Amino acid sequence: MAVPALVGGLLLTFGAVPAAASPAGEPTLRQRGKIVKVVDGDTVDVALRGGRQKRVRMLGIDTPEVHGVVECGGPQASSSLRRLLPVGTRVRLMSDPTQDRVDQYGRILRYVVKASTGRDMNRAQVRQGWASVYVYDRNPFTRVSAYDRAQDAARAQDRGIWGLC
Repeated sequence: MAVPALVGGLLLTFGAVPAAASPAGEPTLRQRGKIVKVVDGDTVDVALRGGRQKRVRMLGIDTPEVHGVVECGGPQASSSLRRLLPVGTRVRLMSDPTQDRVDQYGRILRYVVKASTGRDMNRAQVRQGWASVYVYDRNPFTRVSAYDRAQDAARAQDRGIWGLC
């Protein structure tokens, strides 16, 4: 993710990865698993029940890049997610019926909920200021209002990328 920019009253995010590859409108898919690896601030590897491992792109958020070009706040966003979801953490993954289930890179698109607390980790990254809200192709995801409120609070308090970058 490039650092979010406010242009003419609109928040624009450049360099985000688009979703693609499965039709939206399917019922919510719920899965359980354990964190195997935090790849970066918005991507994790999860071992699902039954032993399959999947790369999960967290729905509705975008964080600064750490692979290739390292963007402002990228390492901190990754560190934040590693603190929230250490290896071995049990999680619940939920698709969003308004969004595709898989992106163009084969990553599954999910909300990641910490099983022990019920806390939405996608929103937690936004609330801490290490992620910005990301709506793909003008198709808002179900939780966009809650994520927008969390982002507004983070920005108002200069948390994370909003104060650093």
